Amino acid sequence: MSWSPQQERAISDVATWLKDPHGKQVFRLFGYAGTGKTTLAKELAKTVKGKVLYATFTGKASLVLRSKGCDEASTIHSLIYKVEIDEKTGEALFSINHDSDLAAAALLIIDEVSMVGEALAKDLLSFGKRILVLGDPAQLPPVKDEGFFINAAPDVMLTEVHRQAQDNPIVRMSMDIREGNRLRAGTYGESLIVDRGDIDRDELAQLVLSADQCLCGLNRTRVTYNQRIRALKNLSGSAQPWHPAIGDRVICLRNDRQKHIFNGSLWDVDEVADKMGRLDMIVESMDEDRSPVEVSVHEEFFNGTESCLKWWEKRGTQEFAFGWAITCHKSQGSQWDNVIVFDESRAFREAQRNWLYTAVTRAAEKVTVII
Repeated sequence: MSWSPQQERAISDVATWLKDPHGKQVFRLFGYAGTGKTTLAKELAKTVKGKVLYATFTGKASLVLRSKGCDEASTIHSLIYKVEIDEKTGEALFSINHDSDLAAAALLIIDEVSMVGEALAKDLLSFGKRILVLGDPAQLPPVKDEGFFINAAPDVMLTEVHRQAQDNPIVRMSMDIREGNRLRAGTYGESLIVDRGDIDRDELAQLVLSADQCLCGLNRTRVTYNQRIRALKNLSGSAQPWHPAIGDRVICLRNDRQKHIFNGSLWDVDEVADKMGRLDMIVESMDEDRSPVEVSVHEEFFNGTESCLKWWEKRGTQEFAFGWAITCHKSQGSQWDNVIVFDESRAFREAQRNWLYTAVTRAAEKVTVII
């Protein structure tokens, strides 16, 4: 494998950090899409004496990491937490698993770190192991308490996209976006850029249904698109058509550490019951291998009127919405093979490029951008 001078310097810097017994616990290796962060991390892992583990925030991202040869990549949550069942209440209790594989590892490599918040980061750091984090500062800034690792300055920043990656249509689009160039309609390998005025309703429906995930910018668009996608999939609630149905996809909007559910995670609905304005659901994670979870959600979250709820009304409940279409902000830290993006980047002004860059790079193999 031949490395560019920039990549060779990165390898040298990380190797020096790994060899220093008094070095800091975390090393931040940041870079744009196509600069070879994951490839470099795999190369560095070969030099480590001892077990090297790979982890991501979401299950989808860990699948992508495994497809790149990072064997046994897992979610951070499944790596460091364990579940115990309270014999009296039957409630699932999550705690740090001090017998985790991480306890005996020499190095942990975390990819797509933008969604890792302070509480999760501190639990990771409590193991005292060296952590190499991979991130991309060209993405949208994380919201609220997320971004513990990405919101600090990098130790190494990779900016040169290697030639082989430049032939990848998704990477090529990401470069054009960073450089301020407009995306132009056309076919790019398996990917598409389509002017919304040049596509009819049936063609658009086929593109949406064939995608693994739909991304948009605004919450009102998210609500509308979820309605349309559910209609295309013939999904309708038993009490109200806009209630979730068995087989629906939902997304978590707020962390609930007691139930071990996290903002941005995606779930399948296994059961749902209408309890006078609250929807009691059993949902199954699309991100990690774990037992289904019982949640109680105000119905307002499923018709876009959740802003009318008072804070005390939401106590003791969870926050979920339909997840067929999600905002780009909620997609951070995850990836899917085939993504369709409805470009609403203009709504984000100064962050317009960051928004579109983040949306396009959520696709691992194929992206369709509706401009």
